[in-house]
Amino acid sequence: MYRIEKKSFNYSCVKVIEEVIFVWNKARIPTTRKDNAINKFKKIYNQWLNLFKHKDRITELHRQQESGFRLKMANLFDISDANATNKIIIDKDRQLLLAQREPGRSGFMSTEDVFTTKT
Repeated sequence: MYRIEKKSFNYSCVKVIEEVIFVWNKARIPTTRKDNAINKFKKIYNQWLNLFKHKDRITELHRQQESGFRLKMANLFDISDANATNKIIIDKDRQLLLAQREPGRSGFMSTEDVFTTKT
């Protein structure tokens, strides 16, 4: 975003996290504090930047770092509260959060409630 729209890095991080929090709030899933989510996002971006700078390295350490980074990317926008499963009252919302945390992410959100429109 910040490279395309010529915005500052900090501004772009805040806007991305605000959009992610908006989506999680629509799902009624408690999120971590905004500043913690922004710091997580910045940290992962800086890790990507360092890996990108040295993308031509073929050492075992670099491969391990890339592998670890791929795992972090799978959970990039998981900004749910640490105790979210205990805080969620509605069982379907809890199931959505648990599905989001599974490998392969079997759960998803759409603009329409698929389950209630089928009946």
